[in-house]
Amino acid sequence: MQDVFDELILHNKTVFSINDAARIMNKPKNYVSKVLSSSKKVQRIERGKYYLNDGRGLNMYEISSQVVFPCYVSLFAALQFHSITEQSIVKYSVVSLKRHRPVTIENYTIEFIWFQKERFFGYKKAGNAYIATVEKALIDSLYLATPPFSYVEEAFVESVRRKMINIELLVDFALRMKTKETARRVMLLLQSQQIKSRRLQEALR
Repeated sequence: MQDVFDELILHNKTVFSINDAARIMNKPKNYVSKVLSSSKKVQRIERGKYYLNDGRGLNMYEISSQVVFPCYVSLFAALQFHSITEQSIVKYSVVSLKRHRPVTIENYTIEFIWFQKERFFGYKKAGNAYIATVEKALIDSLYLATPPFSYVEEAFVESVRRKMINIELLVDFALRMKTKETARRVMLLLQSQQIKSRRLQEALR
């Protein structure tokens, strides 16, 4: 069992499957499942998937973005990841091409939001997690109308102040969502900072 922990730590991984453990241990999956269930360092996410809880603290971003594939963490959790909101979170919102029931990890909830393929873009790998870019986290929040607009605006203002956001990319992402309501909400964000966008104006005519 220590071999599993050593390899996971070597690759800085928190989440693993029973197949990963069986490969490392070179044992049948039924045997590995019993060993994992008896370990205090291993917690079950769902059938066949586990996370390592070795006292170093939970990496909820990695756990959240490793339950289904492909997916990425977005909305409030992504805004917090980029340090452009001070609001605390207990729910991690994951955008995915697959539908999945919510998962509870200790005091946190992971919700899964299904997107069509054409709206599934704008994320990057950070360690072993997949996180929406600043621009896409804002766009997803506006598209889904959650969190409340005032919180999204607060995050947008902070991203502008810290020069973390690419306005042209934000507009590109807004137009790729192909909804006028999303474009209208982005326009409101830009207007709050006296930023103009001819492309958005044309899209909203």
